[in-house]
Order: sequence, then C-alpha cells, then structure tokens
Amino acid sequence: MPPIPLEVNPMTTSRRLPKWAQQLLDRHPGAEIPTPERPVPDWLEREIRQTPLWALIRGSDGIRQEHPYFLYEDIHRQPELLEGVLRLRPQLNRIVDRLERERIEHVVFTGCGSSFFNSWLGAYIFRRWTGLEAEGIEALEFVNYGLPLSRRAALIVQSATGGSVEVLEATERARREGLVVIGLTNTPDSPLVELCDEIVVYPTGQRCGPDISVITTRLLMLYLIALALGRRRGALSDEPAADLERVLEAIPALARRFLETQDARLAAVAEALQNQRALLLIGGGPNWFSAREGALKIEEESCMLCKAYRPGEYVHDAIALLGPEMTTIPIAPPGPSYARLYDCARTARAARSPVLAVVAEGDATIARVSDHVIPLPAELPEILWPILATILFQLLGYHLGVRRGYNPDTLRTDDLDHARAWLTAFPLGTH
Repeated sequence: MPPIPLEVNPMTTSRRLPKWAQQLLDRHPGAEIPTPERPVPDWLEREIRQTPLWALIRGSDGIRQEHPYFLYEDIHRQPELLEGVLRLRPQLNRIVDRLERERIEHVVFTGCGSSFFNSWLGAYIFRRWTGLEAEGIEALEFVNYGLPLSRRAALIVQSATGGSVEVLEATERARREGLVVIGLTNTPDSPLVELCDEIVVYPTGQRCGPDISVITTRLLMLYLIALALGRRRGALSDEPAADLERVLEAIPALARRFLETQDARLAAVAEALQNQRALLLIGGGPNWFSAREGALKIEEESCMLCKAYRPGEYVHDAIALLGPEMTTIPIAPPGPSYARLYDCARTARAARSPVLAVVAEGDATIARVSDHVIPLPAELPEILWPILATILFQLLGYHLGVRRGYNPDTLRTDDLDHARAWLTAFPLGTH
C-alpha cells in the first residue's frame, strides 16, 4: 500500500492553532471553517483582501507601500538582536548539558525552508566542532522517509513561527521514537513549545513576511551550542576554540559595520541588476548554506528567479544558462573552494555573464574579474561567513524588490492569487 500523504486540517484536530489563526477565527464565530479542499472561504478572502496574509501572521501594525518598508528596519535591527543571542548562553548551555547527560551520539537537525537550510548548516558545524554524528533533514522528509534512530539520538528542530505543520509532525514522530527533542523558535506560546524537552524561545519582534532577523539569531545559537559542546567533549582544543569565541563575540559589531558601510553599495548593485532574468549563487562548504538561503531571500523579497550551486556543480551544470542577463554570484572566502570559485567567475565572464563577487576585504583575485564586489570582514573565517552573508543577501533582495516594484514585506501576499496559493499550500493555521 502506498504511503498516505500528509493532510492535516488543524480545525479538526486537537492541535492548538497559532495565535494569529485563532484570532482570525475568533473574529468570525460560526463562519465556514477552512479546509484543504476549500482553504479560502468568502470571509477569509475578505480578510486577506484587506490585509496581506503575512502581515496577519506577523501581526504587523499597518502596511507600508514604499521604502523604507518594515523589512528594511528588521534587517538593520539584527546587530542588536545578535547581541541578545550572546546573552542567551545560560539557556544554550542547558541544551549542551542535556545532550551530554543523555550521552547523545547522533544529532538530527530539521526544519522547513530557511529553517531547513539552518539545519543543514547546524549539522555541518556539529560534525566539525563536536565529533558527533550529525545530519540535516527537511522536516517532511524526516516524517515520511527518515530512518529509525537509536535512543541516543536527539532531534534539534527549528521553526520561526513554531507552528509549521511539517515541523510539528517531525517533532511528534521524534517523541514517539523516544528521541530527546530540542527546539529553537522565535515565537512564544507556539505549539512547538509544548512538544520539546528543551527549548529556547527568542522573540525578535519581526514585522515582515520573509524570515529575516529570525534566521541570523538561530544561526548564532547553533554556533554557540556547537562551540560549547565541542569544548565540553574535547573535540575543539583551547586555542582554536578561543579564536572562534572571539569572532563570535564580535559578530554583532561586524554586522553593524557591514550594514553601515555596504547598504548604499548594495542599493547601487540592485539598480544595476534589477532587469536581470536570474541570479546564480555559488558557495562551497558552509557557504552552500549561504547560496541556498541567499537565493531564497532574493526570490521572496524581489520575485527574481535565483538558483544555488556548489562550485563543481556550477561549472558542470550552468554554462548553457550564462549570458548578459544572468548574473553569477560567487561567495568566495579564502578556503578550499576559492580556486574553483575563481574559475566560476572567469567562466561567467567568458560567456558575458555579469559577476557580483562576495569576497573578503582586500581580495585582489576574484574581485579583479568581477563587475561588482561586496566585501565581508577579513577577520571572518570561512566557517563563520554564513551569518553576514545572510544579511548581505537579505539587503540585496530588499533593494531589488524595491527597484522591481514589489513590496518586500508581504511575500507577495498583497496579491490575492498568491495569498490563495499560500493558503492552498498551508491551510489556515499550518504555518
């Protein structure tokens, strides 16, 4: 018998609805209940005609129609929020204590969308810093295809809203199998909070649709957990651990400096690229995350098609796409991927494809064969690039969205057809 597809209607289950969805229903007592077959009854259509769906989800206090949008302010608030994450060490250390106390040998990271990309990177960091087996699995894949795990495994689950149905299903499966379940979310009183053995909740007050400030805060949490656990287990020696600690402590200041110095430059780059057909982002090692997350953010904020590649994939897969309307973006810190990323930039130029290089300050190689250059601080080691690279692409996506005439706050749910599409993919209360 084939597997039964996941169909959850939160209106007919005992699962508690996210606060925003419950508030909508409370305003319409006795109204037709949305179902997967009819996800947008007339009353709900009237609501989303008046207020974009993602403004309802975020609880935004109004809708802006021009720059600066809420998203712009959320991007620029991230240094302050990252400082707050550094003050969460007591809570993060309780997670380390739990992993050690339970003698965890295998850690599975899961989430959807940006949270899945975070999960992939979390597994990458854990394998290198803690000595534990670690893997990142998208939440629905974990529900449908994840292999049984031993009782010495833990699931680290992420969700900005704490209400994504796939994440809740993955968490419930892990609990049934007896795994230790650890959660990271940015929404208090969310359904996820009730399902986890340990959880860190860090509200960011985000007011726009795309996951912006929530992503970088949870990235920094993962780095801090992995660093503390690697030290505890002796997988990281004192000197490299101290060096990593110093740079992580400096991340808020580095993010602030980047935003102050590169905002205008990214706005100018967006003006130059606004009519491109697509952007091709390339990243190796930890910056495969940066390419995936960067492509998603640009698509969400500007509705410009993006694709992410690893360096070897790009030179094998993308050449037929290249041309004057396809911009190539190598994410190129000093490291093992650098030489091949240089080849990627030269390949793009040979096909007359514009190149936007993301390089370390002082780069004189890839920068020389690029049309546009955005530098990241030279003191960042390759493995720590993803936080600032994420901010970079958030800001580029924002300026592209403004230039292209989209409201980057709304995930395009200010268009009724796209709001219907969201509610078809995620019936009321499942995101």
